[in-house]
Amino acid sequence: MNNDPLTEIACPNCLAPMELHGRHQHITCDACGSHFLLEGHICPACYTYHREARAICRQCGAALTRVCQKCQAVNWAGDEYCHTCGAALDIFAMLQKVDAQSRTARLNERQTQIRQLKEEEEKASQRRMAELVAVEEERQAELARQTAVSRRRDQQILTAVGVGLLVFVLVILAVALL
Repeated sequence: MNNDPLTEIACPNCLAPMELHGRHQHITCDACGSHFLLEGHICPACYTYHREARAICRQCGAALTRVCQKCQAVNWAGDEYCHTCGAALDIFAMLQKVDAQSRTARLNERQTQIRQLKEEEEKASQRRMAELVAVEEERQAELARQTAVSRRRDQQILTAVGVGLLVFVLVILAVALL
């Protein structure tokens, strides 16, 4: 048996292809207008056609059956009324479940986007920090170079003052001795 999901079937009257998306058990052919009832079921969540009776969709895992609260008969998830007793099945509960699944999917997608944004921001932050560290290292190196130049200049001045003072002292001693 082929496990690929069917997304369209052929009309039994005119053989025109019919898209299954958005349809349920009661199908109308867009080409010839024929109305017929599908033998299998279409998943209300992902619209995969199931020829055989199944409780869970083989494509997305959604429930394909619902139990009537009145008579406990098993019905297809898309039925509005119980096929045994005719009681109205709570279609709103199914729609809320599908909406909750889509909300969960949107929430998961949003969390993935947030995680990606955080990772991108973290990378950008690390890149900016590396740039700042490089600038600071360059600034510190320039400051060290300027300090070394200043020390050499101060040492030269101190040496010149010392030599000048020594010469002055020697001149004073020479004058005092004469």
